[in-house]
Amino acid sequence: MQIRNSKTENPVNGRWTKGRWVRKENDVSGRVNSEDFTTDLDKGLFTSGLSMPFRVEWGVYASLVLVALAMRLYDLGGRAVHHDESLHGYFAYQMFVGGGYDHNPLMHGMFLFHSIATSFFLFGDSEFSMRLPMALFGAGLVLVPLILKPRIGQFGSLACAILLTFSPSLIYYSRFARNDIFMAVFTLALVGVMWRYIDERKSRWLYFAAAIIALGFTTKETQYIVIAVLGAYLLTQVWSELKEWIYARRSLAEFSPTASFFVLLIVLSLPLLAASVAIFQNTLGITLAAEDGVPGIATGSPNGVGWSVALVISVIFLAASLAIGWYWKRMVFLAVFTVFAFIFVMIFSNFGSYPAGVGSGSWQSLGYWIAQQDVARGNQPWYYYFMLGSVYEFLPFVIAGSAIVYYGLKSGFRPLINIALIILGFTLLANDNLSFQNGLVKGEERDVLTYVGLLSLLVVYGSFIALPFALKISRFDRFLIFWVIGTFVAYIHAGEKMPWLMVNLVIPVIVLAGSTLNEIVSSIKWREAWRNYAGLCLIGVPVSYLLLWKLVFNDLASSANQFLTTWMIFASLGFLILGFQVISQRIGRSQSLRIIGLVSILLLFGFTFRAGWIANYENGDVPQEMLVYTQTSPDLHNLAKEIERTAALTGDRTAIKLAIDTKDAYQWPWQWYLRRYTEVIYSDHSSDKAVVGDDRLIVVVNEHNNAESISKLPDGFSEGRRLVHRWWFPERYRDLKPGEFFGTLINRNQWKGSVDYFIYRELSNPLGSIDSYVYFSDEIDFASVK
Repeated sequence: MQIRNSKTENPVNGRWTKGRWVRKENDVSGRVNSEDFTTDLDKGLFTSGLSMPFRVEWGVYASLVLVALAMRLYDLGGRAVHHDESLHGYFAYQMFVGGGYDHNPLMHGMFLFHSIATSFFLFGDSEFSMRLPMALFGAGLVLVPLILKPRIGQFGSLACAILLTFSPSLIYYSRFARNDIFMAVFTLALVGVMWRYIDERKSRWLYFAAAIIALGFTTKETQYIVIAVLGAYLLTQVWSELKEWIYARRSLAEFSPTASFFVLLIVLSLPLLAASVAIFQNTLGITLAAEDGVPGIATGSPNGVGWSVALVISVIFLAASLAIGWYWKRMVFLAVFTVFAFIFVMIFSNFGSYPAGVGSGSWQSLGYWIAQQDVARGNQPWYYYFMLGSVYEFLPFVIAGSAIVYYGLKSGFRPLINIALIILGFTLLANDNLSFQNGLVKGEERDVLTYVGLLSLLVVYGSFIALPFALKISRFDRFLIFWVIGTFVAYIHAGEKMPWLMVNLVIPVIVLAGSTLNEIVSSIKWREAWRNYAGLCLIGVPVSYLLLWKLVFNDLASSANQFLTTWMIFASLGFLILGFQVISQRIGRSQSLRIIGLVSILLLFGFTFRAGWIANYENGDVPQEMLVYTQTSPDLHNLAKEIERTAALTGDRTAIKLAIDTKDAYQWPWQWYLRRYTEVIYSDHSSDKAVVGDDRLIVVVNEHNNAESISKLPDGFSEGRRLVHRWWFPERYRDLKPGEFFGTLINRNQWKGSVDYFIYRELSNPLGSIDSYVYFSDEIDFASVK
């Protein structure tokens, strides 16, 4: 890895003279500042890595796209439709058939629904076409790192593409009708466009950025996190320019490219941040974003006098945005704001058919997210994403984590202060009596932080976020580490934690891993290494890991055979270490360590491919995978096909008469599966008024209502058949406090269960489920149906 002195990358400084900013050509001060007129491209600070011919490079990318497309399209419609997918698919189907669907922040932005409806229009409505837009975006994501190629090098861009192609979580949610894979594309593209504008200073990148930002806001509210993280980093780089502007020593029009992009984020996001004032609604005594469950009021929307206050606040935020843009770069601002507003208005208003969608998209999207923060859907622990990453995304996590550790070791004393504060904060949080107490949140008793715990948490967050700026690395590497840490802090602190949000976390990690691999590969003298038998590492490194595995995870007690086995393992390891030492003396220790690291990465890639294959093609709708969250079981998917065959046999087709119990939201995913059927009665069978008509041929009942429903069934129905409706992963890992969590990491006796799950997906607890019963009328010829 290459360590570059951050001082050489600071911009030239200057002073305000006669109304103009005059730069000092020979200023080499080390204070943090934004670059004024000189970029890293001009200074030749990039490492290009390995070089390959243009045609070969594009051939590799084309091959990766084809592989990614094949992996995402294979059996795309074969998995049972998840509860959330059924909502998205059903309402997109309503748009497709002309029934309409208007923005509801419960299901995020409108981009998803327009995409699925378009797919239905082109290919017909099916499980395959419902997931097709996500599969196409997932395959297209492979090409997005090319935007960052000037920064991360040719091999770095290619490494990112490979990691994106085979990432287990990205494959899974590229085959899932949710909007998270869209956000992955938009986030990575926005980061690439940001750096291209900073380096090239061409306005076209601002226009691209405006379009991407608008698409992000029309897709999902996680765009606010993306903007916050990027804006926070840019703020650290342009703070000196902002001070000059505040003191009227520099105009907005004279801002550097970095500061200009910061202004772009502000002027485009500010009108959509008006609802953030709802954080203070309890203090103000008005409702600006109604909490979940308030009768008659949509969650996240104002109420009463709150509507007038919300309108005034929105106008103020919009006016501030227009004023800043007007004094920044007038013509550029008008162009970017037009691009942004056109996309935002068209998508949220359903291309003009529902103008009120612009208002709900501008206010209620953020208002709903604020109202849901304390609800904490999923109720997952703070270490949830680290567990997911260790099971599925361990390859980029290991590379990126190793890079951060390496940079820290090479950066002297300053990072040690951050590390000490982080350890202190975690130590205090690990003390349950000191940092936690019982409290009520939304009427539920939970462990809440004390003042000491809150202060400790802030120390941990702040120290992590400040860590990149204590490292002696290039500005771009500093950004990558800040992006990773800032994203993790945001999603760990967010109330809702779900496996699909892992998509947003793995993107910055993959980019940091790709950039790191570029520096490693470009620094190795390959011909010299090959001549000195470094190729033997391809055999020696895997054998070493196998021996270490035997040593750590097997019982090597005091019997003679076990003693002999232990002695042979140590002897073999000693011989291998001697071989590595010989190679190190020939090509250098740093070179040999890099080669060992690359071989280790190849081994981890094999495990990554295996994890992705099992999660997507063997357990795609079976919650032995942590990625599979409260999933519809294959039983329902198969029953839907059975109903279709029955309808064809009876001649009723879409008019076959069905009854579906709606207790526990059982109408989903049936609303999707039975979308074309016209004679379906949805009712809660726990109600005394629920009656199954004599004309019904098939009845599906919630297991909790089965005893009552049997007595309500007309004569002539077969004995009920039990099937799993939804099932879920046994989440026995919850509610561990920091002390307990770190204790499991050093307890060797608890490793075996984790290893068994990692390799074999063996669970020590049964899957959770909620079931249903299906009843068929005796009028149906079962032999013909089967």
